Amino acid sequence: MSTFVKTEWRTHPEDTILISPAHCAHRPGWCDHMTEDDVQPPRWGWIPNPPPGLWERLSSASPAAATAGNPRRRAVRRCTNCEANLAQS
Repeated sequence: MSTFVKTEWRTHPEDTILISPAHCAHRPGWCDHMTEDDVQPPRWGWIPNPPPGLWERLSSASPAAATAGNPRRRAVRRCTNCEANLAQS
């Protein structure tokens, strides 16, 4: 049984896809190795209101480009912690 507790963020809605400098996609509040204060341009980019299914399709074969923050950021993989915690929600 997981002990993870989702954190509510003030700056990004839950469905936003956050893109780290390491090209990893995260979802706000679904992992505990980065915080809301970490997600700042120009280091990070994000996709507010992503199209349906984008999170599930995201991979090296189907990267996602940030549309806000740092628009040069591209995600090529999903955070495994975010994936696991979302799956248990």
